[in-house]
Amino acid sequence: MKLSRNKYMTGVALTSAAALLLVGCSTAPASEPKSEGEGDTAGSNLLTISWKGSEKAGIDAVVALFKEANPEAEVVVSIADTEQYQATLRTQLAAGSAADVMYLWPANGNPGALRQIAPGGFLTDLSDREWAGNYPESIEEQLSVDGKVYIMGTLVNTFGGFYNQATLDETGLSAPTIWPEVLPFCEAAKSQGKVAYSIGGATLNNVQNVVYSLAPTLVYGENPDFDEQIEAGDTSFSEEPGYQKAFEYFQQMIDAGCFNPDSTGVNNDGMLQMVADGSALGTMPSALQMAALRVIAGDDPISYVPLSGGDDPDTGIIAAASSGGAAVNKNAKNPDMSLDFVDFLASTEGTQAYVNAMQGPVPAIANPDIELSPTALTTISDYLEEERTVHFLNQYWPNARVEQAMFAGLQGMLTGDTSAEEALKSMDDEYAQG
Repeated sequence: MKLSRNKYMTGVALTSAAALLLVGCSTAPASEPKSEGEGDTAGSNLLTISWKGSEKAGIDAVVALFKEANPEAEVVVSIADTEQYQATLRTQLAAGSAADVMYLWPANGNPGALRQIAPGGFLTDLSDREWAGNYPESIEEQLSVDGKVYIMGTLVNTFGGFYNQATLDETGLSAPTIWPEVLPFCEAAKSQGKVAYSIGGATLNNVQNVVYSLAPTLVYGENPDFDEQIEAGDTSFSEEPGYQKAFEYFQQMIDAGCFNPDSTGVNNDGMLQMVADGSALGTMPSALQMAALRVIAGDDPISYVPLSGGDDPDTGIIAAASSGGAAVNKNAKNPDMSLDFVDFLASTEGTQAYVNAMQGPVPAIANPDIELSPTALTTISDYLEEERTVHFLNQYWPNARVEQAMFAGLQGMLTGDTSAEEALKSMDDEYAQG
């Protein structure tokens, strides 16, 4: 099966903080950089980086190695959770206060995505970097605009069920792989005093994760041309049977008590803690949460089981795509070191460190010299080779408001204030605005 916008090369492996935190990678404060001229640090040793919290472990590991290789470098890393990061990025770029190297999401669909930022002229073209031509075609498409590569995306990310295997073993239950197994799994978990799946609904992007697990099979398995059809006005979220089912299934899970009842009051850390302490059997985050979950869970093994919205595990499709990565500010105070850092991130040493630290996702660029750890989600390689993957749902939506409407709708479904039909209709309304 070949899916729309997703022709991966065979053999390519898949690879929170509530406020901005300065990570101790520098002894020099960000407000007092060394400079050669007023307001200019182009000739200094200071490099500023802004990154999202769910990939903190990866960037910390690479920065540490970059510092070893460049002892003169002073690196200041700012970390923020997704919502805060996306809300402030464009303001910082417009004000000239954005970091030299910035985390950006691929393609489109959220306020921090490449196609939302690139039209402002804020980014450095990275097409001439040695690594830029090594992406699989579909990954390069997500990291480019008008044929120019703007992001060094280290990983390919995915969604599905992540479980505390020790707790599963205690209950004698097996993780669902297809939709017909989900509601019985939830009922069996409740009978043993457990929550089947924790949701940290206070962190908005977490409310989408169940739909991101179910919808690939339901939507693209039946209609591989959905993206082209909705763009042409031949269908909509409300009219598409796959989206109808995905949102209806989410409502059925809510009604069946599959989630923690106070889900909209639980943040991301609380969601992971429930899996670590055994009060929840699993959760459905992105694979980027694996490092944090494994740290909290300690010695308890964490297992990954893809979940299909259909009824045949052999034909299930998963969302697997670039998670985003490093872009260079066109007005970087230290452009030379910015490019050096991005090249280091793309190197075997840098990618190896990033992948190992993230403990789950694997490289977006195939590299035989990179040794995947036992925690890598190599299951994804099988899906890639079998062409059973599709891009993330939002990556070809025309604006960031569609995603925000989805977040609001799904959160409203969790609180009982919004129906599946109303949630889909709100997405239609925003999509129509282009």
